[in-house]
Amino acid sequence: MFATDRVRLRPPTPDDAPSMFRLYGDPELHLVTDGGPFVPRHVGQVRGRLEKQLTEPPDGQIVVSLLAETVADGTFLGGGALWGINAFNQYAHLGISLLPEARGQGYGTEVIRLFCRYGFRNRNLRRLELETVASNTAMRRTAESCGFTHEGTLRERKYDGDGFVDMVIYGLLRRDWTP
Repeated sequence: MFATDRVRLRPPTPDDAPSMFRLYGDPELHLVTDGGPFVPRHVGQVRGRLEKQLTEPPDGQIVVSLLAETVADGTFLGGGALWGINAFNQYAHLGISLLPEARGQGYGTEVIRLFCRYGFRNRNLRRLELETVASNTAMRRTAESCGFTHEGTLRERKYDGDGFVDMVIYGLLRRDWTP
C-alpha cells in the first residue's frame, strides 16, 4: 500500500491478531498510548475484532488503522492510525506504536512520514496533530524530525500509571509538509 525502502504500511487482517495482541496487550504501553483503562483481552478477541472490521468497516472512516512491517521479510514492527478524522475541517490525529525491538532504528520516522503522505495526499487533509507524554523524548524528536511543530503543553493531562503527567501537542500543516 504505502512503503519506503524498509517499511510498508498495510491494513490488518485477522491473521495479524497474534502480532497485534503482542503490541496492544502490553499494559505498560497502553498507559502511554491510550486514553482509557487497560482491559486484558485474549488473542481470540483481537482476531474477532479484526474479522468484524472486514465485514463492518467503521462508519465514515473516522479511523484508519494500518500495520507497519519490514519490506524485506514482512517482520511486524507495530502499527499506527489516523483517528478523529474531521473531513469538514480537514484534520486528523496521528499515532503510532512500535514493538520494543523495533524502536531506535528509524522505523518510527518512516511510519510517521508514510501516514503524513496518506493524510495529506490521499485524504486531502490540511492538518495533522500528534500528542504524546512530555517525557517521551524519542517520539518528540521523531515528530520534530518529520516537520511537526510543538504547539503546546497540556498540564497533568494523562495518567501514566504513577500519576498525571503533561501531554505535548505537535501539529503539521500541509503547506509545511515536505513529501
